[in-house]
Amino acid sequence: MDLTKSIVESSAPQGMYANEPTLRYTKSNLQRMNKTLENTVISQRLYNQLSELKEEWVWLVISEPWCGDASWGTPALYLIANCSDKIDFCIILRDAHMDIMKGYQTEGSDSIPKLICLRKSDLAALGTWGPRPAILHDMVLKWKHEPGIYYRESVRQLHAWYEADMSRSIDEELSILIKEWKAKSKTNT
Repeated sequence: MDLTKSIVESSAPQGMYANEPTLRYTKSNLQRMNKTLENTVISQRLYNQLSELKEEWVWLVISEPWCGDASWGTPALYLIANCSDKIDFCIILRDAHMDIMKGYQTEGSDSIPKLICLRKSDLAALGTWGPRPAILHDMVLKWKHEPGIYYRESVRQLHAWYEADMSRSIDEELSILIKEWKAKSKTNT
């Protein structure tokens, strides 16, 4: 949020943000981040799972201010991680850490945000989530191969979906994954 805010408020944006359409989209992303932070409600089930964590984890999120999916997903992941004092939440920028991104691609692409759950004691990867909820990911793949769906329209539909869902799908998916990560962590200790 701080990085995105500094980019948006800069009098002379640098790099890719010097491009007006990219800067304008990043401004919209900042609004999406704020909307997510203000409107996301963590389910009691997920909150209980997180509050029962015994082991310390690091949630490493690969993200970027310019990414539309990240503008919804990263703040939701942050809020979820904050439900437990056993989770250290860290963000790294994808474009500055492509070596790490290459190890966590989604179907051969560098899609973000990407959450990597690491056991803090030895940094063993317990699992990943991302770049978007599975139901939306399937829709995006369909849009890419559907004649007549143009990029702008697919982006509009993507953001409308996120706004209607307001992180419920991320909540549900993480509830399942956290159960798996806990079990995996126990078997590997």
